[in-house]
Amino acid sequence: MDLNPNCSEAVFRFHTVDPEKMHYILQAIADEVCANNDFWGRQFVPKYKTAKEYETPYGGKPSYSQESLWDKTEEKPFEEKLAEAQAKSYPKGSLLYACAGLGDNEAIVRVNDHNFTLNIGNNDITPNKTGWIEKIKAMGIKVDEAETDESLQKLARDCTCGITYFTEG
Repeated sequence: MDLNPNCSEAVFRFHTVDPEKMHYILQAIADEVCANNDFWGRQFVPKYKTAKEYETPYGGKPSYSQESLWDKTEEKPFEEKLAEAQAKSYPKGSLLYACAGLGDNEAIVRVNDHNFTLNIGNNDITPNKTGWIEKIKAMGIKVDEAETDESLQKLARDCTCGITYFTEG
C-alpha cells in the first residue's frame, strides 16, 4: 500500500449491520485518523443501538480546504482561521472526519439492508499505524472497496487513486 498525498477518498462496503460491529469498525478507523493527523483531535464514535443511527448522509458541501488556512490574502490571524475551519469541519451529527485531498473531510456512512458503506478521506487512513486493517480483517466480515468493485466507484466523491486496503496483492 503506497501513500499518495494527492489522493482523496476511500469507499468501503462492510458486510454487517450489527451496531456493535459497526462501532468497532468506525472507531478503529477513527483511531487510525488520530494516529496520523492530530488536527482532528481524538475522535469518539458514539455507540448506537441500531445500525440506522450510524447513517450520516452527505450534506452536499465540502467542509473546508486546509490550504485556506495558509491563504495570505486573508488578513485574519492563523488561530482565527483555524477556529473557523474547525467550526465548518465539525457540523452537528457527523461521526468521523479524515483528510480528503479536496476538502470533503466528512465521512459518509450509508446503511443498507445487509451492509454499510463508508466514504472517507484516505490520506489519514493509509499509513495503517494502528493496525486498523488487521483489526477489521480479524472480525471475519467481508469488505469490498471501490478499487475492486464498480458499484462502489459510483459512490466515490473523488479519485480513489488505486489504493486498496483489504485486497491482497
